[in-house]
Amino acid sequence: MASPQATSIFLKSPGGWSSLSGDGAAVPSRGALLLVPFATLSVHPFSFAFRSPKDVRDALALRFRPLLSGETPVEVLPMVLGRKDGGVSGAAWCLSGEEIPDAAPGLPLEKNVVWPLPLALASAVNGDGIAVYSGEGLLVSALFRKGVPLFCRCRAPEGEEDGAEEEKRWCLDLAASLGEEMGEEDVWIGEGEEILRSAAEATASRYPAFFSVNFSRPALAASRARERTAGMYRRLAAWAAAAGLFFCLIQWTLAGQIRSSVAAFSHQGETLYREVFGSDERVVDPLSQARGKIALLSGGGKKDNSLSLLLARLGKAWTEEGSRRGDFPVLEQLRFSGEGLDVTGTAERMEAISALRTAAGGEGFRPSIGDIQQIPGGGLRFTLSLKRSES
Repeated sequence: MASPQATSIFLKSPGGWSSLSGDGAAVPSRGALLLVPFATLSVHPFSFAFRSPKDVRDALALRFRPLLSGETPVEVLPMVLGRKDGGVSGAAWCLSGEEIPDAAPGLPLEKNVVWPLPLALASAVNGDGIAVYSGEGLLVSALFRKGVPLFCRCRAPEGEEDGAEEEKRWCLDLAASLGEEMGEEDVWIGEGEEILRSAAEATASRYPAFFSVNFSRPALAASRARERTAGMYRRLAAWAAAAGLFFCLIQWTLAGQIRSSVAAFSHQGETLYREVFGSDERVVDPLSQARGKIALLSGGGKKDNSLSLLLARLGKAWTEEGSRRGDFPVLEQLRFSGEGLDVTGTAERMEAISALRTAAGGEGFRPSIGDIQQIPGGGLRFTLSLKRSES
C-alpha cells in the first residue's frame, strides 16, 4: 500500500474516530492511516538468522509462549526493518487480541492501514530518542534507536500532575536502565492534533518499512493466508527438488551402467578382433577394421565388374586370333555401370548375334541379348548385357 495522504490520517481517541485534518471527514474506504492507542501494547526488538516470515513467527511464538498460553488471546505481529547476512531484524508488537479492530459500519479496514499510535512519532526524533505526545485525553510515549522502537506506552493521564513532563522523566529513567544514554536534548514533546498529524505524515513518508505492520483483523487474516500459500509452495518446491534429485540419481546410475557396458563391448570387440586376425595393430573400431580386412581377402566383398575386365572379355569374344571376326556384329555404343557392361550394335543376321553371345559367355561371365529390332535397309540392331556370373 502506498503512503497515505496527510488528509487521510485518523486517530482513535476515547471519543471515537477523528480526522487529524480537523475536517470531520469519515474514514474513507481506502488509502487511510488509522492511529490507535492500544492500551495493552508492548514492543520487543528481535534479530534472527533466518528470513522466512513463518520461521520468524514461530521463533516469536516460542519466545512469548508464556504470554500466548494465557486465557486472554494475545497477538504477536513482527515488523521486519532490516535484512542482512541471510537474517532479519525488527520489532515484535504484542497486544491483546480483543483490542485489534475489525471491520464495521463506517470503519472499512481491508484497504486501510492501522498503526499503533506510538509508531507515528518516530520521525519526531529522527528515529533516535524519546517521543512523548499528549492530547485528546491520551498520554503516549515511545523510545526509538536507529528507527527501531524499543519501548512504547499508551494510557490516559491519572491526574493533573501526570502529564508529559512526568512521562518524559519516566522514559529517561527507562532508557538508562536499558543502557541507552539519553538526555533532555533527546526528548521530543508534542501536544495537539496538528503536531501529531505532522509527525505521522513525516513518519509515513520517511519510514515506508513501517507499512509492513497492519493491526486489523482483515490484514492479519490476509497475511496468514499468504503465509499458508507460501508454505504450500515451499513444500511443493521441496518435493519437486527431491523428485528431481531422485531422477537425476537414477539417470546418473543408468549413464554409469551404459558407460560400463560400452567399455565392456569395446574391450570384447578388440579381443575378438585380435583372436581372429592376430594383428598387433592399434584397434580403434573393431567392426570397421574387420570389415576392411574381409574386403581385402574377398576381392572387395563384391563381384569384380571393373570396366577393364569386362572390356577385356568382350574384346576376346569379338576377335579371333587378334583380328575381328568377319561375321560378328558391328559395335556402335558401350555403356558401363557398376553392375556390368551394356553394348549396342548392328548385325546382318541373327546367327551373328547368337555367336557373339556364345563367345562372350563362360569363364565367369554371363551375357544376355535383349531389345533386338529390325532396322531400315536390312539388318538388326541389338543390345548385349555382359556381367560377371553370380557363381
